[in-house]
Amino acid sequence: MVKPAAIGAVVVRYRGGEEVARCLQSLLEDGGERLAGIVLVDSGSEDGGGEELAGRFPAVTTLLLQHNRSFAHAANTGTETVPGELILLLNPDARLTAGALDAMARHLDEHSRCPGAVPLLAAPDGRSQHRWQLRRLPRPVDLALGRPGRPAFPEPPRQPTPVEQPAAAAWLVRRSVWEGFGGLDPRFQPAWWEDVDFCARLRAAGAGAFTVVPEATVVHEGGVSAATLGNRAFLEAYHRNMARYVRRHHPAQAGAILRGLRLSLLARALLRPGRTAAYRAAARAVGVKTGE
Repeated sequence: MVKPAAIGAVVVRYRGGEEVARCLQSLLEDGGERLAGIVLVDSGSEDGGGEELAGRFPAVTTLLLQHNRSFAHAANTGTETVPGELILLLNPDARLTAGALDAMARHLDEHSRCPGAVPLLAAPDGRSQHRWQLRRLPRPVDLALGRPGRPAFPEPPRQPTPVEQPAAAAWLVRRSVWEGFGGLDPRFQPAWWEDVDFCARLRAAGAGAFTVVPEATVVHEGGVSAATLGNRAFLEAYHRNMARYVRRHHPAQAGAILRGLRLSLLARALLRPGRTAAYRAAARAVGVKTGE
């Protein structure tokens, strides 16, 4: 009988509040017997919160990074430390529910060619987040308009279904796949679009796609990272990383896509007076150079 694959969980924290404690508590209570270790990576928060959580959760290995280089860098650092043939990447504002991790792991047991599994995300009030969470990879026209990929499903799937680009709020990935693709690209700083890039690299290599497992549910608060960073800094980082994604995955069309993206952002600057400066800054961050 084949021994079930062990799971290592990685949670990346950058400041934030009590939601991180709720996340860690859910892993300890509902991680199941396969959970071989939990690593909390504090990505240069400099607020004492990482140290405080280390004291509250002695069963969790806490890594205190000096600088917030990027979410991707912190996630990659955590996976190098945690044991397990499967890696759970869980946002600090997400909480496991009973049986969710086991359900995702069973799917990977039964489908050896599937690179990873994701749950259905739900807001704390129970509303499904599937339209935000489960998307197709973005087309050039989506990118030129400053939009992510289209929602993959009009309603939450009722059976395990492949999905091109699930948000990385809760990913269960085979370590062999993670390491084979070099993890997340730390050049997407400080965050956003590194998960889309990973999924696009999977597809380009013919390595398959994540599968959403509806039996598994994870509660996700959402919006914490953007709120921590601030509106202007978020918009700049988000669109700068969108531009990096364009240059990597659509090099032949990058110039036209980026010009469209800049025009889209400048139009929003006119239409949203309260955010004019932020959208203009985002447009400058995009640039139009096509080299990586």
